[in-house]
Amino acid sequence: LSSSSAASDVYKRQLLEGHAIQASDADQAYTQALLGDEVPGRGIVDCKVKTETWVRLPPEARPKSWANSNFRDPVVPLIRALYGHPDAGGYWEAHCEKHLREVGFEPVFNWPSVFFHKARNLLLMVYVDDFKMAGPEASMQEGWALIMKFIQMEDPSPAALYLGCEHVEHCLLYTSDAADEEDS
Repeated sequence: LSSSSAASDVYKRQLLEGHAIQASDADQAYTQALLGDEVPGRGIVDCKVKTETWVRLPPEARPKSWANSNFRDPVVPLIRALYGHPDAGGYWEAHCEKHLREVGFEPVFNWPSVFFHKARNLLLMVYVDDFKMAGPEASMQEGWALIMKFIQMEDPSPAALYLGCEHVEHCLLYTSDAADEEDS
């Protein structure tokens, strides 16, 4: 089970008049997803492998009722996808895609982690916990509200820094006169 990287060139595309680009981060993304009990088999055999993960519970994470117990070094089953687990990214991605589909965002063919909401004309790119959406300004708030029905996120803001790249909006005018000059 692994996760896919988004096509970052999606947002290098020209914006139409009246459109905006905004970004938001999912709060503690991986832990919003449950850790599954099966992963795809690795190698030449197509199968599912039953799996179970147990973790040591540090003193600060133990229930208060355990304070006077005889537990010396308790281990408990890991229920949530936790950063560092080899399959956490894949479980988070599956969780995220499931909920995005439920609210109308459909995956874009051959662009992993890129989704389009046809009714609202919104394009969404997801890279782990980073979400970036482009579309008509009038649809942005509703688009984020749909996502936040199932995914806990920070409030969106105009895209500035995303995946280490500074986003700068500017307007290019392309007139038919300029096109005629290029053709001659």
